Amino acid sequence: MRHSTQDLMVGLCSIGAIAGLSGLLLRFGELTPLLESNYSVTLRANAAMGLRGGSQVLLEGVPVGEVKGISLDLEGSKPVVIVLSLKDPVPASVRPTISSGLLGGGAKIDLRIPEGASMAPIDPKNPPMLEARFTTMGEQLESIIAKVSEGDGTVGRLLNDPRLYEDMREAAERLSITLRDLQAMVRKVKEEGLELKF
Repeated sequence: MRHSTQDLMVGLCSIGAIAGLSGLLLRFGELTPLLESNYSVTLRANAAMGLRGGSQVLLEGVPVGEVKGISLDLEGSKPVVIVLSLKDPVPASVRPTISSGLLGGGAKIDLRIPEGASMAPIDPKNPPMLEARFTTMGEQLESIIAKVSEGDGTVGRLLNDPRLYEDMREAAERLSITLRDLQAMVRKVKEEGLELKF
């Protein structure tokens, strides 16, 4: 076989292998991000709350994009700038929230559509700047402590109402006496040779 024929066969096999690999990558979705047209939306927030580049963006639980980048802009009341890369149409009326996995699964942005809101999609050529105020863990703890201190909820009433505490202590003592009496009665029945069936 001549060198030119041999080179032609190697070239054709290489082209076939590259085409086959490209077809497999397309089939398994590895090249899909390169072919999709994404658009960017900027979200200004008070905190990033564990978000990172690549964090998922969901619209009512359906994946619609990812976080492209996070940066700080210390001018304004919301210093965290989060750039979202969206691939699907999203209504302009969405309200962003952040949720995190229970066991360190990472944070993600949930876009919620308020009830009765307009479903007009964001214009990819002229996207609006979204704004959100996320409640940090420290703010949540401060709110809970304030409610407990004011006597709100069961724990707050228990801690702030001494009469309720005394009533619970007395009920526990009565329950302890009742259990002691019940044990004594069972012991007496067994001593007399009677069988108890429950």
